[in-house]
This record gives sequence, C-alpha cells and structure tokens, in this order.
Amino acid sequence: MFDRGLFPTGGSAASRVSTFTERHHRRVQLSRNKLYLQRLSRATSLVHKRPPLMNVKTQSGFDVLHEDARIFLERTNANVRLLLNLSKIKRTKGTIDFVEGPPLIPQSALPQMLQRLDRVQRHNLWLGLRLMRIHERKREGDQRKREGDQQKRISEQSQSSNLRCPSTITNRSTLGENEVFNKYIGWDLDMPDEYFELMRLLRPRIVLHFGLMDGRPLGQVVVQLYTEAAPLVVLQFVRTCLGQRSHEFAVRRIFPRLWVEGYLLSSCKNSLGEASSLSYRDPMEFDTRVVSHARYAFVLSCAKEYCVHGFPGGAINFSISFKPLPVARGQRVGFGRVIRGDKVIEAMEAHGTKNGKISRPLLITHCELL
Repeated sequence: MFDRGLFPTGGSAASRVSTFTERHHRRVQLSRNKLYLQRLSRATSLVHKRPPLMNVKTQSGFDVLHEDARIFLERTNANVRLLLNLSKIKRTKGTIDFVEGPPLIPQSALPQMLQRLDRVQRHNLWLGLRLMRIHERKREGDQRKREGDQQKRISEQSQSSNLRCPSTITNRSTLGENEVFNKYIGWDLDMPDEYFELMRLLRPRIVLHFGLMDGRPLGQVVVQLYTEAAPLVVLQFVRTCLGQRSHEFAVRRIFPRLWVEGYLLSSCKNSLGEASSLSYRDPMEFDTRVVSHARYAFVLSCAKEYCVHGFPGGAINFSISFKPLPVARGQRVGFGRVIRGDKVIEAMEAHGTKNGKISRPLLITHCELL
C-alpha cells in the first residue's frame, strides 16, 4: 500500500512534479554514461588491423633510389676498368698482347745510382772542407778570446788592486820620502820611532758596522785613514771610533752610481772624557793630493769648501764614493779609503734613489779602532 508518511505533505503539486522529473533524468543520465563506458572499453581500431591501401614503393620512390644506386655502381666499375687499361698501356708502352709483340728489354738503374753516389761523395767532401774551415776559425776565435780574457783579467786585477787594496807602506823612509810630507820640513814634529806607532799615527784604520733599521746587519767596512790629508777630521774619526760612539754617525743620503753621504757629530770631549778645544767651524789644514778620486773608488772624502770655511753646525759631512770620480779632483778632500767590505758599500747603493732619499733607513750600529 502507498504510505503517505514517506513523502512530505507540504508544498504545491508543481514542486512535487519537478522533483520527480529531475530524479528521473538523473537516473537516465547515469545509465547512458555506464553504457558509453562499456562501449568504449569494447571498441577496437580498424587502422591497426588492416594494411594500408596505398602503394608504398610508388608513393615513396624506393624503386627510383634502387635504380640510381645500380647505375652509379655500374659507372664506377666502368671507370675502374678504364684506369686498369690505361695503366696496362703505360706499362707495356702501347703493346697490348705480350705474346705476339717483341720481348721487353729491362732497363737497369745502376748508372743513375752510380751518378747519384758520385754526387753525394762530392757533396760530402765539400761539406767536410767547410766544417774544417769553421773549426779552424772557431779555434782561432777561442784562442783570441782566451788571450783577451786573460788580459782583461790581468787589467781588472791591477785595477781592483789600485781601487780597493790599501797602499802599504813598508818602512819609515818611504813615509819620509813622500812629497806630501815636504810641507812639514822645518817643523819640530815629535814623530814616534817605532814602526807600529808610526802607522797608527799616520795610517789609522777604523771599522764601521752598517745595518738596517729593523736590525738586520749588512756587514762591516774597514777604512784606512790618511792623517796628512785632513788631520783634524781624521782625529775626530779616530776619537769617535776609539770611544765606540756609533750613535754619532748617521747615513744621510745615497745617490746611486755616485756616493753615500753621512755626517759625524763632533763631540766637545775627547776619548778620555776631557773637554776639547778643537772647533770644526773654523778653517783647518787639508791636502787634496793624498788620495786621488780619479784613480780610486770607495774614497772617504769631504768637500773642500768645508775645510776652507769650516763645517756648518760643527758636524763633519763625509761621503764614500761608489766609483772613481775624476770630476771631484780638486773639489773634494779624500782622507780615507775602503780596504775591506767594498761589497757592503755596493749593497748600500741599492737602497738609494735619484734624489738621494734612502728607501730603507740605514745606520752604523758599531764602530771601533783597529
């Protein structure tokens, strides 16, 4: 029986009809969708089962390519046969039939080989003569070079001995015969009788230890002083080194290929601590003939003007040359020469600039008297 409680009683009849229609259409759509899916799962393609109806060879031109390949191969074979025939004609000199034609006479290569051998032998003889001449010229050149090197070595040794070796004075008579001492004739000078004391007076030697400001040492330089060149200047150097007052020395400027400049502060006291009456601001005795700047390198000198008018400020300005300076003859007073440690002076040249400014500060760390 129909149960009225299953359906709502409220609303109009039109709304109930529309609801029923929508449900019906929904059920029909679901059934159609299921049927479509079933047909789709059972569907098969006719393209995969049946062969194509068109002619592949006709449409793609496979037969034409095969024919072209065959024609190319036949043409290549014909060309090969033609080349073989041409080679045969060249070898037989136009004779095709070996049986009917005259026999071939083989040609020997022995005469050509003998001619080539003679040519090579003549070339070897000519090459041997050239090598002998070159060897003789080289031997003569080496001999001349050895002679030149030997003469150069002898000249360098003599020059180095003149530039860097001290002038040794063997006895007192040699000192007395020196022309620079003629100016002291008539003076009552009390000269020591012993040779050692005489050398300490006239040729004292001092040692200067150079180093960098950071503490790295450069080496020591031994300088032989000449008392007769500038007695007061040499006396101050000896006093300073005897008292080991290295702080009074200072390296001021370095001019490469010229000299290194420095100054020595003149102390008011001597080596014994007593007051000194010497004044370096006044004119002093000097002699420019003792040490020649044109002949020697590494010469310790000062300006002649300072010896004539006195040193400004009481400080002794000196310089050590890197090479012989002929232009300084008569303009500077040389009162010492480096006899040991010239390599140290050459190393100091690398720390200079064109305007004299020192790239790395240098100083004299220690000084003493030999």
